[in-house]
Amino acid sequence: MPQNSPNKKLENVKTVYTFWGRCPLLYRAQDQITFLGRAKIIRSRAIKMIGLKKGNKVLEVACGSGRNFPYLVEAIGRNGLILGFDYSQEMLDSAEKWCERNDWETIKLVHGDAAFLNINETNFDGVVSVLGMSAIPGWKDALQRCHDVLRPGGKLVVCDARLFSGLLKILNPLVKAIYSTLAAWDPSKNIPETMNEVFGNVKLEKFNGGTFFIAVSVKKSGKSGKNTG
Repeated sequence: MPQNSPNKKLENVKTVYTFWGRCPLLYRAQDQITFLGRAKIIRSRAIKMIGLKKGNKVLEVACGSGRNFPYLVEAIGRNGLILGFDYSQEMLDSAEKWCERNDWETIKLVHGDAAFLNINETNFDGVVSVLGMSAIPGWKDALQRCHDVLRPGGKLVVCDARLFSGLLKILNPLVKAIYSTLAAWDPSKNIPETMNEVFGNVKLEKFNGGTFFIAVSVKKSGKSGKNTG
C-alpha cells in the first residue's frame, strides 16, 4: 500500500491517537506545550467565536478526549446538545470517562471518519474542530460535510496550527518532524482557503506569532457548498 494512500494515512491517525487515548494525562500535558501555555485562552476563544446560545446544538469534529467540552457545556447549558465525533475509539473512551466524572449529560459521542461524517443529526448551530482538520486525511470532504450539517447562518470554527515564519522558521523541520509523528499533523493544508471555497467566506484570527489560527465561516442561506474533492 502506498505510503500516502488514504487508508495508510487513516491507519497512521488510528495508531497515533490510540496511544494518546490510552495516556490522557500525558495528552493533557502535551496540550500546554503545543499551545505554548495558552491552551485555555485559545480553546475558549475558538468556542466563543461560534456564537453559541443556551439550548443550541453543536458538533465537534475530532473531539479527541474532550478538551473543549467544558467551554461547550458552559455555552449551551443543560438543554443543548454536544455531539463529539472522532476516528479514535480510544480517545472517545477517554472522553466518555471525563463526561461521566463531570455528569455531562448533554454530550453524545460518535465514532467514525470525518470525511464521511455519518451522523443522524443535522441543522447544527455550530461546528468546531480544534487541531483536527490538519490530521484528517479526507479533510476537504470533511469541511464540505461540516457545511452540509449546519443550519443556514450556522458557523464552522476551525482552530489549527501553522509552521513558524520569520527568524523562527529555522525550527520548522524539527517542529514538522515531531508533530507529524506525534499528532499526524500536516501543515501543508491551506484550511482557511478551502473553507472560503466551500462557504464563500472566511475570517481569520492569529495567535502565538501566527503559528495558531482560528478561522470562521458562516453557512449562507441557499448555498450548497463547493465540492473540493
